Amino acid sequence: MRFQIIVLLGLVQGLWAVKNHIFTGARLGSAKGFSSSFSEQTSMSNPSVNPNGKPVCPQNLCKGNLITGYYNVDKQANFAFTYTVGDEIFFDKFAVSGMRVYGTLEYINAYLGALNKTINQGGKNYSPQYLKAIDPATGDVIPQTIVNGKLPDGFKNVGGDLAVPSGYSSPCAPLSAQNPLGICPTPNPQKRLLQQGAHVLSFGLNVDVFLNIPLDIWIKKIYSKMFFFKVGMFVGGGVEYTMFWSDRFFNQALGKKTRFLAAGSGFFVNVGTQVYMGQHNRIIVGWKIPYYKLSAQNWYNYGNSNVGTQQTLKQSLSLVPHGQFYVGYAYLF
Repeated sequence: MRFQIIVLLGLVQGLWAVKNHIFTGARLGSAKGFSSSFSEQTSMSNPSVNPNGKPVCPQNLCKGNLITGYYNVDKQANFAFTYTVGDEIFFDKFAVSGMRVYGTLEYINAYLGALNKTINQGGKNYSPQYLKAIDPATGDVIPQTIVNGKLPDGFKNVGGDLAVPSGYSSPCAPLSAQNPLGICPTPNPQKRLLQQGAHVLSFGLNVDVFLNIPLDIWIKKIYSKMFFFKVGMFVGGGVEYTMFWSDRFFNQALGKKTRFLAAGSGFFVNVGTQVYMGQHNRIIVGWKIPYYKLSAQNWYNYGNSNVGTQQTLKQSLSLVPHGQFYVGYAYLF
């Protein structure tokens, strides 16, 4: 009985013999691109009050409508290159099952699509008709009320009984009785965010498990010189941190180039097939499916520069990466 137990333990130990290999490699891929959305909203601080004595803007914070543009996935190929380095373990002497842990450094040349739809989500909480501001030239409150039809010297009528200095204008809205100071509405999203490719850089940590068919073991029964040859499948995933940026973003709302940078992190799934050609060469064909998004928020001075009328434009960017098909090679030491 003792002898049988020893033999059984020896067989189990041989079956589950662990083989360890450090490896490094590279992958070439084609990413399906990014879904994107771009939101804009204006706001400003103004303590004006309505004729009934209540604030024009709740808590003196005047907000414009929130307008969001949704963009198609660009159809151009998004080239991807990934460098990998890690450790691979076979759980048995026939290299049927195993696991690998590895890090990745990935670069994608990405494109963003054209505007698909625009949604005005509302949010405007004030009427510009009753807003007041300070004229930087005179220090007086504007607009002024025309009394008995007499227009103040150096002023112009903007509608109704309201007047502003003759040199006063707005860069984004006509002056009227309903908007005497020309407060800017929230701009509509631009038709296209990027005309050219952008840069995407990811740092990832991956864990894959795999099962191989030991074809070489079977073939050796009829051909003794058969080399190490396995065909299998793997599934796994990991986490990564990604940055998306471009130096060529023209911000149409501001009329100039501004920063275009979004970042985010999350997990992804890997699945594919693999072939071992000898002890040191592994070829893989796989699909990577990310489950996270990238985001960014920026604030800019917008519209008029007068005290009480200068606004802040908040721009929010959201990017959702899609799947990537790749082919890779790794050398096992």
